Amino acid sequence: MSIEVLLINPPIPEKHPGLLVPPLGIAYLGSALREQGIETRIIDAPALNLDVCAVAEQVKQLKPQIVGITTTTPLANSAFALAKEIRPLTRWLILGGAHASAVGQKIFEQCPVIDFGFQGEAEEQFPALVKMLISGESNPACPGLILRDFSQEPVLISELNKIPFPAWELLPMSQYRHPLSPGRKVATIMSSRGCPYQCIFCDQSVCGTRFRARSPENVVEEIEQLYRNWDVRTIIFYDDLFTLKPERVIEICKLIVSRGLKIKWKCEGRVNLVNSEMLFWMKRAGCEMIAYGIESAHQKSLDWLNKGVTLDQVQDAVKLTRKAGIKVLGYFIFGIPIESYEEELDTIDFAIRLKLDYVQFASLSPFPGSRLYEIAIKQGWYREGKALGPEEYGESRPLLITDYWTEEKLSQILKQAHRRFYLRPGYIIRSGLRIRGLINLVKSGLRLIRWLLKSG
Repeated sequence: MSIEVLLINPPIPEKHPGLLVPPLGIAYLGSALREQGIETRIIDAPALNLDVCAVAEQVKQLKPQIVGITTTTPLANSAFALAKEIRPLTRWLILGGAHASAVGQKIFEQCPVIDFGFQGEAEEQFPALVKMLISGESNPACPGLILRDFSQEPVLISELNKIPFPAWELLPMSQYRHPLSPGRKVATIMSSRGCPYQCIFCDQSVCGTRFRARSPENVVEEIEQLYRNWDVRTIIFYDDLFTLKPERVIEICKLIVSRGLKIKWKCEGRVNLVNSEMLFWMKRAGCEMIAYGIESAHQKSLDWLNKGVTLDQVQDAVKLTRKAGIKVLGYFIFGIPIESYEEELDTIDFAIRLKLDYVQFASLSPFPGSRLYEIAIKQGWYREGKALGPEEYGESRPLLITDYWTEEKLSQILKQAHRRFYLRPGYIIRSGLRIRGLINLVKSGLRLIRWLLKSG
């Protein structure tokens, strides 16, 4: 047996995450390749619980001419180990995804065994590269291609409606799960790309800062296919900022309602882009939760992070969202260089006062491709270490370590934040009032307790 292209999502070492969703990047790429008549397979190692050796065994059986490995920065070492293992098993080996887009030509220093890197949005250009390689072209060239001594600038895709829907048939759809939707089939959708805001910790090297959106009809057609063909009842919108255009959100919601699609869904919002009409339609269309980047209880820190929002907007958005009957997930950041430990205790109190349904506490991470990365390198703050949070993964994750914010102090504030928010008696009682909430509470609680015990 021999195939033309094999796309791989690398293993997550020593981790069985509660959140496991379809890898949209290679799923889109798979459909784009197949539309061009290129025989393609996908191995999603985390979903299949495969380690490097098990993936290599499958590669050996499939005998692909070209292997493409996608990776984020936290999984980069896993991707590099996989690339080394399968190097003898394929003619061409390519590494892409968010990490390759962020580091550019440095990818060859980190992973010398690959033939090419690829950066940016790949659905239009990667199939062209594959055709060149299969036809025997010795010096391929296309936007987004990274060579050892030269790289070509990627090109953003303007007409997102032209991209075929992800190749769901190439993925193990029954294996995906979300801790907030226990027992329900889950899929991810990206209805838009790009974010015009300039938060310093965001890596925008793949989709850029120019907002581009699919039409509401195109988005809901994909939802309906997932609903009818794959029995998916939970959708996670993976847009950088789903609520940027409220009128468009309302139109999507009205189409979901009119087509009778009984789904539950979550999206990313922004506290300065909320209004009651949009929230009304979101709730009616099945929106179960909105995640807001709240980050800190201190305005000086929001300004330092270049969030472009105020604390009043945070409080107003949370109140409006809860009033609409939609749950709120708040993202918070610890280890901000201009904050003290005591000030970050204020942030924990703020999260509690807001009466959020869920929170995600994380340390400030200077990912390659972000402005924060440049600041961290310049200031000597950049370090790499193991993931500090309970739902984070990666053997080598970017950390921002200062004279004040040591790794030990970051670990301490993260543990204190999770204990104080999630192990409150009142929170436990509220979360357990519903049967599904109780099941979710037990599972999440056990994971949290295991993490607290393991981290001391």
